[in-house]
Amino acid sequence: MHISSYSDADRDRILTLWSEALPLDTITHDVFESRVLLDENFDPSTLLLAKENEKLVGFVIGAYARRMPLGDHDPKGTCSWITVLAIHPLSSLREVGGSLIAEIEKRFRSLGKTECVVSGYPPGYFTPGIDKSAYGPLLELFRSNGYAPYHEALSMDASIVLFEISDKVNAQQKKLSEDGIEVRAYRRTDLVKFLDFLERTMQTDWIRVERRNLRKMSEGGFREEQITVVTKDDDIIGYCQFEGSHFGPFGVGEKFQGRGIGTVLLARAIERMKQAGHHNAWVMWTDDVAAKVYGKFGFKETRRFILLKKKL
Repeated sequence: MHISSYSDADRDRILTLWSEALPLDTITHDVFESRVLLDENFDPSTLLLAKENEKLVGFVIGAYARRMPLGDHDPKGTCSWITVLAIHPLSSLREVGGSLIAEIEKRFRSLGKTECVVSGYPPGYFTPGIDKSAYGPLLELFRSNGYAPYHEALSMDASIVLFEISDKVNAQQKKLSEDGIEVRAYRRTDLVKFLDFLERTMQTDWIRVERRNLRKMSEGGFREEQITVVTKDDDIIGYCQFEGSHFGPFGVGEKFQGRGIGTVLLARAIERMKQAGHHNAWVMWTDDVAAKVYGKFGFKETRRFILLKKKL
């Protein structure tokens, strides 16, 4: 077995192996290009391929802030990420996987990185971490190589075809309105205040996602009604959005949490999703606290992920 860096000639074999090793997370050529190769931080020397007699038996995708700083996710520039590790089902997970992990860590150290996270790479993760149920052996491989769990994330799905705003939500929205808090669709004239709210209260990758969508809006590829905002005294204090049937990000400023704003915000966004013709809604990454709010609207846990990290 030998390990080499990425070559475009291996693209088809990578995607074939991806579907064989990680069947719940198979991707297309378009997704591979947009999320991996066109990532501003992509480095072919940290996309490693393991081959036996020229047969691809495994690969690992590593990422770090090569060109684009990652803000609060990597304030010192010392973090690195493994976003995907795939080993052929008929190959030795421990031997091939262990060798790929050792080599990617070696390359990260040579770049001055002192920590490696699985996975959650802000600009382009595929899943938050390792699926606890579907990929148990892969999870144990990372544990045996010194990676420790530090967080659990879950994805949730709901049918919204029969969704209706409840009397309770209407009453809560009326109460908020009496307190000067309004939940409404985003307007183009909100842009500067919206960006200011995001910069003050939200994490870097959420800001990046929203800037991308606002640019798409100016080009006709995104609509105002896909973003719902909450205002108080002419300031924005919360928001959520949807892209297709994907719901999120979704957040309320810390000062205003615990007042039922999130419940109304979520309900109105789902209402707009239904009006746009969507029958289902899904959230890729949330936690057990927010899951209680989602659960009120029929969302059920579909997958649970373990995030891990290791000092290099």
